[in-house]
Formats: sequence, structure tokens, C-alpha cells
Amino acid sequence: MPGVLEKTAAEADKHLSDITAIVSFQEHVFTSGGDGKVKVWTKDLTLKKEIAVHEAWIYAMAVDFQGTIYTSSSDGTIRCLPNPLQSDEVKELLKCGDEIESLFVDSKDNLYSGDDKGIVTMWMNQKIKFKFNLAEEVRSLAIQNNFIYSIRDNDLTITEVMEGSATGRYMTKASIPGKSPVALCGSCTNAAYNNVAIATRDGLGIVFIRNSAKEQFPVLWTKEKAHDMIINCLLGANEYLYTAGYDGFVKQWASVDKDPKLLAEVNLGGGCLNALLLGADNSTVYAGGSDGILKLAKFS
Repeated sequence: MPGVLEKTAAEADKHLSDITAIVSFQEHVFTSGGDGKVKVWTKDLTLKKEIAVHEAWIYAMAVDFQGTIYTSSSDGTIRCLPNPLQSDEVKELLKCGDEIESLFVDSKDNLYSGDDKGIVTMWMNQKIKFKFNLAEEVRSLAIQNNFIYSIRDNDLTITEVMEGSATGRYMTKASIPGKSPVALCGSCTNAAYNNVAIATRDGLGIVFIRNSAKEQFPVLWTKEKAHDMIINCLLGANEYLYTAGYDGFVKQWASVDKDPKLLAEVNLGGGCLNALLLGADNSTVYAGGSDGILKLAKFS
């Protein structure tokens, strides 16, 4: 059940350290790296430009509906690129003593950040609106409607932000054993994903969850030893779920309610994979990792 490495970016254009995140906007792909840079690519992996955003490792990156790129770094800052396709301008939103490890833009175009102290911050118009103290390090983060999905190495915490609250009141709704990362996945109903995926506690397997507060977020299936080494990436794509990690493989799974099935896999080489991005359709995936080279995989 092979996939195919369809294209690899030029060696001369690679990041000088790991690729840490990949996002897209208006026919362009953006990568961030441990070298503190954001690179702008065409969708066929031609490098257009690079922007020095941080002087330290970039942990996370997100893009809003206007094309503003947000990055967070081990230097304790959140910075943004207001118009990275036209300008190299970099603005600083926050500087603190904490490590901001995760970023997420929700369907209402609000930015969320999560740090190593367990604080999830909601931003509106690039200003802090609410802070939620979830007590545990936020290594991976997702937001849907009024639910926050946050995880580190011990359990997914699902937190409900009380609707209509002017003070940001919230309540823990579920805690599910597992490990980062977390991804919203499966089919969509009323613009909401029907499932959530996380890694198992040993990092080698997949936990697939029904995204239903009414049903108390039941685990639908667990696939142990989905990879030979720790999973770093989960990517939902309607009927497919993609996984990747330290073993250098990208695997395509059927995103179903039971009996998970491996549909295809491809070894991209170059060491550990840290980031995945869905391509133009559900069967192409951009990947990046420890060799700093952006790659495009194709699944039939």
C-alpha cells in the first residue's frame, strides 16, 4: 500500500534546522523552522522568499483568513507577519517569560495561544480578550465553536467556554488518556468536525474520539503501534486521517468510526517528521521535519 514522494524542494532552499510547522494561504505554502525563519513557497515547492522572524526556534505557526501569519518561539514572543506575500514586516504581539508552544486560528478568525504553564489565551483583533488557566502544559491545541482541545503528554483535556460569558468562564468537560498532538478530523456537520484524534500515551498509536459533548466524547477506537516510533503529526482530511513522526513515514488511514484501516504509506526519508499540511485535495500532503526540506507526498 505505497504512497509516492511526488516532489522535494531544492536542497539549497531548505531551513537550516527542523521544519516545525506548515500552513497555506492563497496558493502559497508557508513553513517555519528552528532557524527562526518563515519561508514562502509556491504550491509546487518553488521558494519565493524567506523572512527572519525570530532569532530562536519557532514552535508554532498559524494563519488567519486575511493571510496574517502568526508565529511563537522559544524566545517567549508571539509575532505576526501582516502581509507576508507583499512585505517582510514583522510585528510583536507579546513578549513574556513563558514558552508559547501552540497556536490555533478558529473558524471565527480568533487566534488562540497555549504555553508551557497551561495558559490558553484568546486573542481578538490582535489583543488579548480572555485567558484560561488549564493547569497543564499546552503542547498542542485545537478550537471548535466554544470548546478548547488541549494536550501535552498526559491526557486530552476538553474545556467548554461558557457561551455568552463576558468574563471567559469555562468548565472541563472531558479528560481522555493520550499524548500530543491533537487534531480535529472526520466529516463535518454544520461546519463542525465530527471527530478528534490524539496519540496514545506511548506516542506510537492513535486514539479516535467522537466529538460529541452530548455523548461525553466517547473513544471510538484505539490503534496501538500505528507507527514504529513516536507520532508527531496528525492531520484530518474528511474520510482520511494522516499520521507522521520520528520514523519518517506518512501514513493514510480510513477515518471511520471503527476498525481503523491503513490505506497507504510512504517513507519520506530525511529523519523525523514534525509537520503536515493537506494539499489541493485530500490525497496530497506537504511534510517537513528534521532535515529542513519541504516535501510533497501523493496518495492514490
